[in-house]
Order: sequence, then structure tokens, then C-alpha cells
Amino acid sequence: MPSKIVDRYRRILMGEQKRFSPYEFEDAQYRKQKVQLVLRYAIENVKKWTPEQARKELRLSDVKELKLHLIREYIEPPIEAKPEDVYYLVDYAYPFLPRLSEEQRVLWVYKEVLSGIRRHFPPLYFQSVKGEERAKVCVDYMFRELMQLKDIYELPKIFGKTERAYSLLKKHKLKILVDTLYFSPFDMLTDMYPELNDPELWKDY
Repeated sequence: MPSKIVDRYRRILMGEQKRFSPYEFEDAQYRKQKVQLVLRYAIENVKKWTPEQARKELRLSDVKELKLHLIREYIEPPIEAKPEDVYYLVDYAYPFLPRLSEEQRVLWVYKEVLSGIRRHFPPLYFQSVKGEERAKVCVDYMFRELMQLKDIYELPKIFGKTERAYSLLKKHKLKILVDTLYFSPFDMLTDMYPELNDPELWKDY
């Protein structure tokens, strides 16, 4: 029964056994429930945290101390998680906690790339339809916040010359978009903003 998992986890914490049985999480029907029970016990009974505190306070060192690395393999990290991030363990334990929206998560990642906290975007971050949506969020932020543009019809003038377009994308850490998703800056902009797909807007540039 899933409830027995807490007893086994206690024995691991006390050093009476080293790890869970290799068959402990074999049954997919109960796997998630078991992992949640272990996480909640560690957070509420060992650390004496509320779920909200845990999300703010939990660190990789706590995961090691609490032996939670033994169950971490059963939780798929979100694409934006860095190797040292463990916040998603708390989210897994408490699905009712408020989450960042997809746009907020994308902007969090992009701002970390801009600031140098991340050296690059996560692998495959801009692949698939969801990846294209992430790309659009980043490009919107670049134009409206970083470049302080008010009107997208300013874009042909600024990005009409290929060399300057690449230079701007590189400066704002988005050159990866035309390296992996689009054939050119023109292709990127006219795909993201169909209203710019008018040759008259680009003819002078």
C-alpha cells in the first residue's frame, strides 16, 4: 500500500536501510502517490515547512540531506529547470500551489539568459509548436521592453538590413531563433507578425 512508503522512508532517514526496494515504484498506478507522500513527509514532518515555505527554501543540499535524490528520478523536471533547481519537487508534491503561467516561465528563462545566469536556453527549448510560442514571447519582450518599440511597423526599418538584424538578435541573445527555427530574420518576423508579410513594407530596406 502507498501509505507504507512513509515507514520505509523513515527507516532510510534513520539509517536502517540505504534505499528503497528497486520494485517500490514499479507499479505506475501508485508511483505518483508514493512520491508525493515521501516529499510531503520530508517537507512537513522533517523540515517543518509549509508548502509555500518549501518552494522558497528548498535547496539541492536539502534534497541530499533528506535523501530525496532516491525519488527524484521519478519526477520529470520542467524544461526550464537548471540542474541545481529543485523547486519542481515541491510543485509535484503540492499540485494545488499557484504556478507561473507559460509566458512568465518563458520570460524568467529569457531574463536569466540576458543576465548571464544561464549561458544559453535549455536544449530543444524552441522546438515544436510550443517552442514557437516561446520564441514569440521572447521576441515580443525584446521589441517592447528591451528596444522600447511601440509599433511593430517600425520593425521593417530596423530589421530590413540582414547584417543589422543579425547583430540585434545576437545582442539580445535571440540569434538562436534564426539558427534553429527560421531561415532569416525576415522569415521570423513575417511568421510571428503576419501583418508584416507585405512586400511594400520592406521594399525600401
